[in-house]
Amino acid sequence: MGPDAIGPLLRRLRVAGDLTLEGLSALSGVSDRAISDIERGVVRGPQHRTVLAIARALDLPAAERGALVEAARAGRRTGSHGALPLPPVPDDVPDFTGRGRELATITAALTGSRPRPVVIAGAPGCGKTALAVRAASLLREAFPDQLFVDLGGTAPEPPGAGGVAVREVLERVPAGRRLLLVLDDAAAEAQVRALRPVANRVAVLVTSRRSLSGLEDVARLLPDRLPATDAERLLAAIIPAGRATGPDLVRLARLCDHVPLALRIAGNRVAARPGWTAAGLVARLAGRDRRLAGLTAGDVRMDTAIGASVEQLGPAARLLFRRLALVDEPLFGADTAAALVDAPRWRAEDLLDELADLHLVRFAGADRYSFRGLVRLYAQGELAVHEPFAAGGAGRVAAGEGPSSPFSRQPSAARLVLLQGTRA
Repeated sequence: MGPDAIGPLLRRLRVAGDLTLEGLSALSGVSDRAISDIERGVVRGPQHRTVLAIARALDLPAAERGALVEAARAGRRTGSHGALPLPPVPDDVPDFTGRGRELATITAALTGSRPRPVVIAGAPGCGKTALAVRAASLLREAFPDQLFVDLGGTAPEPPGAGGVAVREVLERVPAGRRLLLVLDDAAAEAQVRALRPVANRVAVLVTSRRSLSGLEDVARLLPDRLPATDAERLLAAIIPAGRATGPDLVRLARLCDHVPLALRIAGNRVAARPGWTAAGLVARLAGRDRRLAGLTAGDVRMDTAIGASVEQLGPAARLLFRRLALVDEPLFGADTAAALVDAPRWRAEDLLDELADLHLVRFAGADRYSFRGLVRLYAQGELAVHEPFAAGGAGRVAAGEGPSSPFSRQPSAARLVLLQGTRA
């Protein structure tokens, strides 16, 4: 009888030694990703010195050490044929902060007695992919095989469900093999449904800018902005010591609206420039008209992230989106939206649903919505570009400034609502 495959053998020995991947990595000096690749069959013939380092860390008796060495030798002889061609899940960021409740929910849904797919949906920049990647990293023990597929949800023409090459891979997964499938940036339910027949044998974690409300029997997560303390901790983890005081971090986190992507951009911008401080960036971002432009680090831009969602809107919803920048109240309803676009209430409700599906407005209950922070700043910029006359009246909808209303030329019914300073 030939030697065992090294992946399952190494996993049995590690588990018997009561060691996690990270623990074995620390003892052996071999990275946890390399050990994971061996266990998953991505690497079937690791180098001899790697195997010896792992064997020493496991403190194996001679017989088991010999079996491990022979399994690696056999793998080198046969090559990597038969290993699943798995696009790897991206590396987890070491300074990931917060989201403990969300991570617990994902773990429970994917590993419970009746596992269910998980859908992470949320606003631009809220850290959906980062959350999925952190969850995958924490679940590597439960799911040694992990497959990451970018579904291109914001591309002009997202890949069709039938053309996703992952189907072929999933169909080759042997029965009983524990695999986590991460579907990132799904454009529509059809992309996910097309994989469900073969994905029923694996755990599925989906991220999307849309709610994907048509999917049934899934656990849903809607991550929002980070709590203030977590936002400040994330900035402190990125910005080098000595370049930020506590009050600076508080102010910078507020200017970033506590949005994870904006926080990471701001932190990286300070860290990448010798001599820069958090206080200096606070001064640069203080002006509202330049804040989004200032949240740029290399090829990563906050306005690009928001714009990718806005581009998904139809013309009428995009008109409402930019005119919502005129609302000067924290909450508003369908009557306000109807007045802004001179439409019946039912039509305004449909447009608000479209905005809410992409998480560009947030449902606040009792027919109320919120529209705030960096997304509102983006809408103000859109209004200034497309309707400069209206932009001059920003913030006047709730104030009721009479003939100066930017929509004074609209039909009388809509004008009446605006002139009354509606607070729907």
